[in-house]
Amino acid sequence: MLDFLSNCIHNVYVNIVGKLKLQAFWEQHNRARKPLEKWLQVAESARWSNFAEIKRTFGRISLVSTPGRTFVVFDIGGNKYRLVTTVNYQGQIVIIEVALTHTDYDKGKWKE
Repeated sequence: MLDFLSNCIHNVYVNIVGKLKLQAFWEQHNRARKPLEKWLQVAESARWSNFAEIKRTFGRISLVSTPGRTFVVFDIGGNKYRLVTTVNYQGQIVIIEVALTHTDYDKGKWKE
């Protein structure tokens, strides 16, 4: 029984929380749809145990710390958009905090 459970744990993929935020964003920014859908496809089939593994998957990401929180920020659509997430590696959960244009991201209001 324990061998079966350990095998199941290794086959768990990332669960994405907040997909409706992506849909709302790409409805306002139509060109973001395809790159965000591609991000979803890749992320949902991944299994990450740390930031370095995400970086190997996506390359252009940043770790951004604010008081009390740390975010993984994905560069989407060739530097046109930013996807701000929180990652729980142990639970294999990525929480979508906000999707932004690069310009809105640079304003920094998302950190408040």
